[in-house]
Formats: sequence, C-alpha cells, structure tokens
Amino acid sequence: MDKRQSDCILSTVIDDLRSSKLELDERFFTRLGAQFFSIVDLLENLYGKSVEFESAVSQLLWRLAHSYEARPERMRLLDLERERHPAWLQDSRHAAYMAYLDRFAGDLSGLEERISYLRELGITIVHLMPLLKGPAGKSDGGYAVSNYQEVEPRLGSIDDLRRVAGRLHDEGMLLELDLVVNHTSNEHEWALKARAGEQQYQDYYYMFDNRTIPDQFEQSMPEVFPETSPGNFSYVPELGKWVMTVFNDFQWDLNYTNCDVLVEMTEILFFLANCGADVIRLDAVPFLWKRIGTSCQNQDESHLILRIFHACARVVAPGVALVAEAIVEPKEIVRYFGEGEYAGRECDTAYHATMMVLLWDALATGNTRAFHQGLSSIPGIPAYTTWFTYIRCHDDIGLGYADEDLHAVGYDPSLHRAFMVAYYTGRFSGSGARGAPFMANPKTGDARISGSAASLVGLEYALETGNEEEITKAINKLVLLYSICYSIGGIPIVYYGDELATLNDISYLDDPAKHDDNRWMHRPMFDWAAAERRNSPGTVENRVFSRLQRLLGLRASLPQFGSETPASMVDLANDSVLAYERSSDENGLVVVLANVSDRSQAVRLDGVYPSVQAWSDVVTCEAPQQFDDVLILPAHGFYWLRPSSAEVECCEDC
Repeated sequence: MDKRQSDCILSTVIDDLRSSKLELDERFFTRLGAQFFSIVDLLENLYGKSVEFESAVSQLLWRLAHSYEARPERMRLLDLERERHPAWLQDSRHAAYMAYLDRFAGDLSGLEERISYLRELGITIVHLMPLLKGPAGKSDGGYAVSNYQEVEPRLGSIDDLRRVAGRLHDEGMLLELDLVVNHTSNEHEWALKARAGEQQYQDYYYMFDNRTIPDQFEQSMPEVFPETSPGNFSYVPELGKWVMTVFNDFQWDLNYTNCDVLVEMTEILFFLANCGADVIRLDAVPFLWKRIGTSCQNQDESHLILRIFHACARVVAPGVALVAEAIVEPKEIVRYFGEGEYAGRECDTAYHATMMVLLWDALATGNTRAFHQGLSSIPGIPAYTTWFTYIRCHDDIGLGYADEDLHAVGYDPSLHRAFMVAYYTGRFSGSGARGAPFMANPKTGDARISGSAASLVGLEYALETGNEEEITKAINKLVLLYSICYSIGGIPIVYYGDELATLNDISYLDDPAKHDDNRWMHRPMFDWAAAERRNSPGTVENRVFSRLQRLLGLRASLPQFGSETPASMVDLANDSVLAYERSSDENGLVVVLANVSDRSQAVRLDGVYPSVQAWSDVVTCEAPQQFDDVLILPAHGFYWLRPSSAEVECCEDC
C-alpha cells in the first residue's frame, strides 16, 4: 500500500474516532500516528492487498481504541513512566517467581495472603501460570483455554485478578500472565461454533475434509508429544474433518492466515494488560504460522505477527512487556527480539533456554566447554531487551543444543544427548539424579527430562541414604546453579518450591488426568509446612532459602547485575570454572567464578586483572580462599568478587 492510501486510511479512522463517543486523549492519537505505518506495512506483508484489507486495518484500529479507552488510569501512569525509562525491565532488582496459582496458594485470595512470603524472598515479578478458564481434565495445565476473558472459577474472578494486580503494584511488584496464542481448547466458543458448522469459525482453525493436505504437512512436521499425542492432526467425528492439533487433540491450532484471528487475539492481549498484567508471556510463538514442507516452526510470518502485537502495544499499553516462549534452537531464539529495522520491536524478553540446558550440561560433565561455546554462538540482543534466565520451569528440560556447538567441543551430538538423559534419570553411574525421561521418541531417539531441580542435583537420593555429605553436596549444587542464574544477566526466575529444595512429587500417578504426563512430578502442591521450616536453622529448607534469599538481596544491590551491560566471559584456562565479569564505568567491576566440578579448583586472576592487588567476595564479605597468589574454589563453590578497595555492601550479620 502506498503512503497516500495509508494516509487516507489513517485520516479517515482518526476522524471517525474523534467523532465517536470514545474517550480518547491526544496521547492515544500521537502513539497511533507513530505506529500506524508500521502496523499497516506489517499487515500488508502478512496478508497482502486482499479485498478485506482496509476493513481489517480499520477493525484493528477500532479495537485498539476501545482497549485504550478501557485502560485503567493507574496503568496509563505506569505506561508514561516506563516510556520515560525504557530500561525499566533491566533493573538488577528484578527477580521473578513462577508458580501455578492453585498449587502455590489455592486461589487469588490465597495469593494475597502469600505476597509477604514472596517479598521476603526478594521477588519483584509474580508469574501466575495459566489461570484462565479451561475444561476440567483436558486443560494441559491451563494451556488449553476455553475462555480468555474469564478466570477459572475455582481460582477466583476477573475482579479478583484486578484486585491482586493492584495489591502487587502497591507492594512494588509486577504481575506476569500467560496468553496462549497458538491454540484454544476444543471447548472454546470459537471451536464450539466451528463444530456446530459455522464456516466463519471453522476458518479460525486448520480444518480439512480429508487427509490429503494433513499428510503433506506431516511429512515435515516434528511431533511435540510423540508418546501421548502422536501426529499433528486429530479427526473430529461430528465435523467429519481433520483439525490441526500440534500439542494435544483437545488443543486446536489457530489459523493466523485468517486476519480475523489476529484481530481477536490482539484484543485479548490488551484485555489481560488492562486487568493489570505488566508482563505477558506469549505461549508457543514459534508455531504461529504453518507452511507445508517446513517444520511449521519459526516461520517469518510468526515474527510479523509478533511485530504487530508489539506495535499495537506501543499504542495501547507501552508499559507492558511481551515475553517470547520460544524453546527452539539458539540461533532461532534471538530472532524473537526482532531483527534489522525491527530490532527490539518484537518481544521485549525471551526465555534463555539455551543457557538453562548448558548449566545442566556443565553440572553433569564437570566442565564448561559446551557452556562457553554455546553462549559465544548466540548473537547479542537489542537495546532495552533482556532474557529471562532460569534453571527449571513447569516444562521438561529439552536438550536444545546446536549440533555445531557440540561438535566444536568434541562431542557427538546424539551420544551426548543420550548421556544427558541417562545422567539426569539416574542411569549413569554416580549421578544420584532422580529425573525421568519425557516424551522419548523411538523414531528419532530423542528424549527430554522431567524432574524438580532438587531431585536432579541428587538431593532426593542423598536424603534417602541419610548421607550428610551428599546432602550438603546437593544443596551446594542447587545454590550454585541459582547463583549463576542470578548473576549472569537477564531477569532470574525462581521456580516455585526450588527455594525450599522441593523434591519430585509422584502423586500425579494417582490422577487419571495427569498420570501419563510425568512433568507433573515437578509441579507439586506447595508445602507450606516446609516453608515454615525455612526459619529453622539446620533444616534443608533453611539452608537453601536463606542462601537464595541473601543472593537475591545482594543482586539487587549490584547494578552491574542488571541487563544493560551483558556478561563478558573470562578465560582462566580451567575448564571446570565458569568465569565472567559484570562491570560498568559508574559501578565498577564484579567477577563471578563458579566451580561446576566436585573437586576444589585453583585459578589465577592476576594475569587477567594485573592492576587488582586483592579481591573481596561480596557474598561472604571476606577475602576468597587463597594459596600464595592462587584463588581456591571449593567443589561446587562460587565467588562474586570485587577489587577489595571497592566498597562492599554487607548484611548485618557478616
């Protein structure tokens, strides 16, 4: 569309909006003017100049106007503040807590009673995993949504959600919610109307009268759940049609080649934003666009859709951050931050899935070669964007290495992945891990890994044997992983229960709706009795909670640990020690050393930092262990080092 046509559409829409009864201020029109041409260009690249194109543009803009009018004043003020400070998400004080609402606090009212616990830990972002309405028994842990504008009744109401968001904001905390953008439940209103024969809503999904086209798709599409939901299409008898169901047969994939779907989902995005969400996690974004002959992941059109979401957000809710849930190859993940002229104009943050698996790799192998190689292969990300760093989440651990990186450090990719599965499922001698293989695919030999962080580091095994040395070793491993997660950059995530060293929970086997999905072993009911033991010295809960709490407090006091300046890897010629620095002209230098092996390691820093005469560990407020001029790291130990002349903030009991 040429600029004259675009100007004409913009002028017409603005005139219509100004003459409408909508209460829109000049700020809305200024933002709309700034983003309009990008929105139109992206829509045209996605859908071309169809007969309905101008109507679709107009419809989308009207939806944006209605969403802006409904935006609460409190959120509008946050929008203004965050526009003035675009690095607001990169602050070192931010730390996220990821939890299922029902399993953590029962419901939204229960969460209000638990805010003090999260504040005590040092949390600033509360991620409540899917809480919107879904069918009982077939909700995929909330990721099969039957109503995007209604909270699951047993968890509360939309009004409860708005109240909780306000309470979190009063406490200086942010709310993160999920938006499942790739699919709906087969009990969503759109799916029910499609099943009833309404063509308009059948066009919201990928539906086919026979297997001809589905079979063409299947030739190149991988299977997400090969054990429980093989293939990518399901037959719907009452329709006599095949429906695309990439994840489960009760999750129908949305068809974004239909621009009506994009308009609907954009409006839903802002409904959640107006409920008080500061951060919105966009689920399964690599799958948004499907093309025969490809894996149907990471298509260019998926990025166009996300850029439209981002541009629309800059109009309606510029203070909302969008998160890409893209668990794909490393080189693909960074694309979700935007590229070229759209760098930084797609998603504001993404999950650092590559770093997550590289951390577990380093712990299993006792060396950091794959970690260094893997991170060095990932391009930098745009200004004002950041990573979410984590060691565990509700999902499995997928072994998403880049094969070329494994080859570069001397590993055979398939054999190394097999080793990782064997190690963390306790089938490798001496591992002590108690994970389980997830979705083993006999066709490819691939598998992923389930299990809680504490059980994967060997704590479950150690407690069963009653070996105090092994218990201490497992605790040190868990804290080590989190110490890296906290200090390497991005926003760290604490997965609920990890702060108490929660073990695997196998009670899911007794639930018919869950027994075939072993990810529920690391989705336990939160043990509040165990949480009380965090205050009892000597308990496992105290030994973990107190250390993670202290590290988060220290992180918040170190601006260097924010995201504006990335970590710079340091080569100390010791493959067992991970080393990187965080520094800025204003705040000085912090060097992080982490020993991933089960033996003490010696390193020298004088060759890298010849001007530093002595170091002080921020964590202990003491000099690190030394022998002559050599620093000694204990097994699974770590230091956050500053030149000893630098002022170090210490807690009262140091």
